[in-house]
Amino acid sequence: MNESFRLFPEAASHGAWEVDYLTFALLGITTLFSVGISLAIVFFVGRYWHTREVNRVSSHSNLLHWVIELTWSIGPLIILMFMFAWGAAVFLRAHQPPNDSIDVYVVAKQWMWKVGHQNGRREINELHVPLGTPVRLTMISEDVIHSMFVPAFRIK
Repeated sequence: MNESFRLFPEAASHGAWEVDYLTFALLGITTLFSVGISLAIVFFVGRYWHTREVNRVSSHSNLLHWVIELTWSIGPLIILMFMFAWGAAVFLRAHQPPNDSIDVYVVAKQWMWKVGHQNGRREINELHVPLGTPVRLTMISEDVIHSMFVPAFRIK
């Protein structure tokens, strides 16, 4: 039995670790903002729960309001653009096979996968490739929409 907790299956490709790091970073940033927003909500609810008298006259300058608005608008935009660029780079690296990769052609049918190798060998519902060799799958479907997901590769 596995003694450690695993969130993902063991990585079986070079790009799987990049996807894992990206996933954990997105999870961390999302958790940080969720906890921060939740604490702010609890703070303001506790502060203004019983108070009916609220001073609606601003004691701050109009410039300060603009600075605050721009900060909480542009700050998340920069974070989101960074996350998008990182995710796009990981996606592009995962979907660009190396030049020395082996081509394998796959035809998806409703109840089976037909696999054809460059050397003429054919397989049905199984795929055998050499260990440590990059492989490019060229996939088509004859009848229905198919999806192939290999969790250890973190690619669909």
